[in-house]
Amino acid sequence: MKRPTDLLYGAVLLAAALVAFLAPGGVASFPVSAGPAATFSDALLLTAAPPPAGPTADTFAALGKLGRVVVGQYEVRDTDTLSSVAKTFGSGPDYLRSTNRLASVNLTPGKTLLVHNGNGMLYQVRERNGRPESVQDIAKRYNLKPESLARANGLSGVSLLSGAWLEAGSVLFLPTVRLRFSDYILPVAWSRGQRMISSGYGMRRHPIYRVRRFHQGLDMPRPAGAPVRSAREGRVIFAGWRGAYGRLVILKHTNGICTWYGHLSAIDVQAGDKVKQGQLIGRVGSSGQATGPHLHFEVRDRYGNTLNPKKYLF
Repeated sequence: MKRPTDLLYGAVLLAAALVAFLAPGGVASFPVSAGPAATFSDALLLTAAPPPAGPTADTFAALGKLGRVVVGQYEVRDTDTLSSVAKTFGSGPDYLRSTNRLASVNLTPGKTLLVHNGNGMLYQVRERNGRPESVQDIAKRYNLKPESLARANGLSGVSLLSGAWLEAGSVLFLPTVRLRFSDYILPVAWSRGQRMISSGYGMRRHPIYRVRRFHQGLDMPRPAGAPVRSAREGRVIFAGWRGAYGRLVILKHTNGICTWYGHLSAIDVQAGDKVKQGQLIGRVGSSGQATGPHLHFEVRDRYGNTLNPKKYLF
């Protein structure tokens, strides 16, 4: 049986090994050198001077080459897009969106964003069950290796042994992590127990012609007259009758993506209208080539190629 002193000695050796592995010998690849404003310490901020100039892109580029993550504030201008801001500061649009928890990719002029370089997102340590989260807690939640998370933030190897190493409110950089946002909503209501999709995207046996054909969208069976709503804000570019689609509405969204709503029994918009997400645009029907009331929903890119709607809705 091992004595307590033996166990303590073993723990000390393990801690020493981890410190040797993570400290100066293995250079921290993305130590956070600055933190966000508001809930974070002003001492950690790389401040902009004066607004709306924001931190210079040169600063981010220079320190980025040294493997350092730089964080600052940036005030959105009229001509800015999420992609242009991310590119300016050496990150990606999905990463900046995740850091700022933006509900939409559309930026509001005058809004202040947290900007940073590097592919990853900023995360504020929270208190759960009466104690701050540990490195292991956060790594497990975001599918990271604890050692990688510690190295990315220049943390001592001891942080892997102690659950109380992190302080609530402190900021970590989570390398390669980004949140998944759904910019689209279901165009028709659905309740538990109801059939959501009757025919998916891809090859199928055509219900009328009885031959195999590629189905370019999703069929969602709903009662005739059920409301059909815009899956995303956009502009109506077509509203009328189109062959097998019957009564059809086509909406154009940002980045040239279009959504199609076919077999409608009624249309409540007209070409040129601007619609908000969730706005009523028509009613479920069986116009055109349809065997029963349902919504035929498609997503197409700017070149007219069909895309799998499931990737946008679910």
